[in-house]
Amino acid sequence: MALIILINLGALLGWLGSIVLRLEIPGAVLRMIAVGIVASLTAGLIANGGTFLGSLSWLGFGAAVGATLPAIVGYYAFATREV
Repeated sequence: MALIILINLGALLGWLGSIVLRLEIPGAVLRMIAVGIVASLTAGLIANGGTFLGSLSWLGFGAAVGATLPAIVGYYAFATREV
């Protein structure tokens, strides 16, 4: 159950991040969602004690949100940098 929650959480935060940050580069919304999913799964795995099959703890949920938001902002800074 924790796996499903973390995937949905990462996808939702990535999608909302692309809306709030107004990232209009083609394909950027899908990449932002992918960044959100990867960050959420990674932080959730570490904070939830390495288990995805059980329930998600509040610590795992908070860590997933806390790690996903900086990852999304970091990707935005990387995607919009001037070369």
